[in-house]
Amino acid sequence: MTDTRLPDVADPPRQTMPAGYVLAIIVCALTIGLLLNAADLRRTANRQEQGWVRTVSVTLIEPVYELSHALWLDRPRAALDTMLGRETIASEPDPEPVVVASPQTTSTTSPATTTTTHPARREVTPAEPLVMYIGGDSMVGQFGPMLQNRANRSEMVTSEFVYEFESGLSRPDFIDWPARLEQVRTGLDPDVFVLFFGGNDAQAIYMPDGTWIEFGTPEWEAEYRARVDEVMTAMEEDGRWVYWMGMPVVQSDTFQPRVDLMNSIYEATAAEHPNVTFIPTTSVFTGPDGGYSEYLTNSEGDLVDMRLDDGVHFTTAGAIRLADHLFPIIAEDWNIPPG
Repeated sequence: MTDTRLPDVADPPRQTMPAGYVLAIIVCALTIGLLLNAADLRRTANRQEQGWVRTVSVTLIEPVYELSHALWLDRPRAALDTMLGRETIASEPDPEPVVVASPQTTSTTSPATTTTTHPARREVTPAEPLVMYIGGDSMVGQFGPMLQNRANRSEMVTSEFVYEFESGLSRPDFIDWPARLEQVRTGLDPDVFVLFFGGNDAQAIYMPDGTWIEFGTPEWEAEYRARVDEVMTAMEEDGRWVYWMGMPVVQSDTFQPRVDLMNSIYEATAAEHPNVTFIPTTSVFTGPDGGYSEYLTNSEGDLVDMRLDDGVHFTTAGAIRLADHLFPIIAEDWNIPPG
């Protein structure tokens, strides 16, 4: 009988790559990734609070960014962001804001406010709706669209909201809010500004000459008050109205005194402007013990998570709670059905 079995054939030796090659590939991949994302890393470095961490970060990333820009390696990321509808990362530190316009649709107890006698407001109708601009730092991120939704129910408001993470009045080197708002005033020409700052302002103030004023000093308080006054003065020009939001109670015992200081500045400065209404929000988000509470009951009596894990920003439910708190005030002022 013939043996038809094939002879045993040894497995070919496995080819391996030298460890040095693997390390070189990893280093190259990381370098390419660094160059492709250099613009975003540069923005992040510039946004940080004044101090040695920011200084080191900016110093290290600047030459990387310059090389990336010179080799055009920052263009693919910008093109991809544009294709996906994301905010384009600009080559300059002052990027375009996130802007969301609200189309017109067909379809809690009001707090104590700081007000003075207002000049007569124009008549608002469905044909000539109230034009409302909602702007500020990351506190607007959830609140802006919820206020839009609440206003749309009245069928007499058209609105737009803009927010920038890690921005504020303390850091015009990153976002120059007075300049931005002046563009809005002359371009959009809103009847009403709803402004929300403070989430990123409790830090050293950047001055035009490149120096810094440390937080907590009398100089800081005077300069910040002047900046708030500048915005209020400019925005109420030509008969516009401003609703300036106060910061809510926060979870951090160390951050709360800073919030209290900023709120006191907002309230006192608003009292000096006839067209500015300060909207305190502390009582809207305090728990049964009068302090911070992440969970609060909603309009249906359910206990709902109102604040994000950072203890500062709002969840969607918290943003709805704040919109329901504010819009009836605006509606009453402008003789609009609350919806």
